[in-house]
Amino acid sequence: METSLDIQFWKIRKREGRKKPYELRWRVGTQEHSRSFLTKVLAQTHQAKLIAATSVVGEAWDVATGEPVSWGRKQATWFDHATALAAREWEGAAANTRKQLAMSLVAITLAMVETSTKARRTRPTERSLRTALRDWAFRPTARGADQPEEISVALEWLSANSRPVACLAEDDHLRSVLAALGRKTDGGAISATSMRVRRGILYRALDYAVERKLININPLPGIRSRRRSFNDDAVSPLVVPTMEQGRRLLRGVRSLRKTAAGERGRHLYAFFSLMFFAGLRPGEATNLRVINCQLPKTGWGKLTLTGSSPDVGTLWTDDGAVHDVRGLKHRSKKSVRIVPIPPELVEILREHLAEFSPAPDGRIFYDGPEYGRIPQQAYGNIWRRARKAALTAEEYDSRLAQRPYDLRHAHASTLLMARVPVAEIARRLGHSIRVLLSTYAHWVDHSEDVVNAQIEAALTAETTTGGAVNRQNVTDGPTTGQRPDLRVA
Repeated sequence: METSLDIQFWKIRKREGRKKPYELRWRVGTQEHSRSFLTKVLAQTHQAKLIAATSVVGEAWDVATGEPVSWGRKQATWFDHATALAAREWEGAAANTRKQLAMSLVAITLAMVETSTKARRTRPTERSLRTALRDWAFRPTARGADQPEEISVALEWLSANSRPVACLAEDDHLRSVLAALGRKTDGGAISATSMRVRRGILYRALDYAVERKLININPLPGIRSRRRSFNDDAVSPLVVPTMEQGRRLLRGVRSLRKTAAGERGRHLYAFFSLMFFAGLRPGEATNLRVINCQLPKTGWGKLTLTGSSPDVGTLWTDDGAVHDVRGLKHRSKKSVRIVPIPPELVEILREHLAEFSPAPDGRIFYDGPEYGRIPQQAYGNIWRRARKAALTAEEYDSRLAQRPYDLRHAHASTLLMARVPVAEIARRLGHSIRVLLSTYAHWVDHSEDVVNAQIEAALTAETTTGGAVNRQNVTDGPTTGQRPDLRVA
């Protein structure tokens, strides 16, 4: 941006025959500017604003627009700001982080568009707007690529109808945006976890707006959200299989008949077993190599996890691959996690390697003759078939183990019920103690049986030795400890 402090104004002139005959002219640097008005009063009013701005000490003027730089900042649109944020955050970020940022910015941006009659009349479809934002505007790598006409129209509308970032400095407007962020596309409420993510990204965007001097301060800390009376971070026991159900599901995977896709059931039996017996994430199991496995003939084995390759989609990776090959979640690229595994899992892995040779790069699990990484859709289809084959009709219709990830939850709950130290469980699962407790807190307390026995004894006792208060022995309240002769009658 070229700026200048050399400003000159000329006398307002009237040009006959024009729809707006009164022309205001001025110069910033070497660039001349003009603006026409319907009446002379309107032209003089705008000229007065410009002249007043020249008296602001240190105020630079934009040569291109002919206005003070601060005016342009106030007019900066949310759409342009969000696009700039996505570009800044892209480099070096994990693919899932990029995807999460884009999806949140889509929701925020659609809450920051004009709702006037004209804007509604020309507004593209919801699907077009979301696709244009997610797949094009918030992906720096998509810039310069040929856009379908539908996408170009949607992006032009967004650019023309996006509200200024400065609107968010107003409490009422910021609250309305937060209210919109708390709703799904169908109008239902999103989860507390999703809302926390969206609010966090809005906070980062506002911090970036302060950095760019679009607003003075980040107003979000001053807006308190209504506390929810529940914690939806916690895993519901309704989805977690028992040991018997987990083993039944694994047997269901192994027994699936061969299809056109090959022996996927038998091949993925060990894949799902790693989640159930060792608590691995799907991306960690996908990335596991033979060299990372210590599998003795007897006794416990050991896995040395060095990375993960989650299935995130081609839009968000640097090389356009479906999987993002990276380090362990929330860890540096050099970090490793050592996970002891029980003899049962050791035997499963040894049998798997005896039947299925590893990929050329040592990966234990792969898809097809070209040794590609297993897509989420592939193992998801196997899991759905296994649920139908292994569960009863009642279990199948329930929420029980609807996702392969629920096998990891089963492993975590098993360790907690076995009273393994919380710090050790968190280390094996690869997350913090805080996350462990917030996710699985309802499995930590083992005093239920003792408490139930105490209550049952109290309910069945003939008399109570503790002097329980009831309608027969109630008093006006506890004594104060005063001498009887000093108490007030």
